[in-house]
Amino acid sequence: MMPSDADRRFIQRGGSPTGVPPAIAGPDNASVIAFQRIASGSEWEMWNGIEFHGRSGATHEIDIAVVPRHVGAQLRVTGGFPFGRPRVAIECKDVGRAGGVDEMRAFVARLHDLTILQWHQPYLGFAPPTQGIYPGTLNGFYAARTTYWQENRHTFNAVARRTGFASGAAALTGYYAIEPHGYITLGSAAAATLMDAVVEWVVTSCP
Repeated sequence: MMPSDADRRFIQRGGSPTGVPPAIAGPDNASVIAFQRIASGSEWEMWNGIEFHGRSGATHEIDIAVVPRHVGAQLRVTGGFPFGRPRVAIECKDVGRAGGVDEMRAFVARLHDLTILQWHQPYLGFAPPTQGIYPGTLNGFYAARTTYWQENRHTFNAVARRTGFASGAAALTGYYAIEPHGYITLGSAAAATLMDAVVEWVVTSCP
């Protein structure tokens, strides 16, 4: 959704998670929000409820994701699933109980399967240089890293919950570079803190 669009009505994604629908499917599919870094002119898209293909061949829903805009533009030609890991990945949990270890482990495993490293190049079926997400190429800042530790810190990853986290779940967040954001409700200070963290990361880490 861009300021120049004739119809700026936002359509929230509903139903089961899926890939990116082709543009030929019409304007009544779920919207994406596009934004641009003024300093560099780089363009990005914020997605809701899109599934990403992992290296295993499985698909993984990312509740809120930010990707380079050229990835979305190419997918809208024919429709399909992005392959790889978004720059921003936020898992949203609207449940009453505190987030446990298994919930955090599941998110870590999802990011692990979505991560493309340089060492995966022989198995990808894409020409080098190895990128962190496909389709398309965007050399430089989105070049694949060599270790999971590096890629975890090359992206912004968070779990946002209506309630808090169990101590065991929080213990996993530091090593895997996942920010725990609890007690998120509409208009709350915690929600504002999460939004500020995403903005700060985009400003400082995205070219």
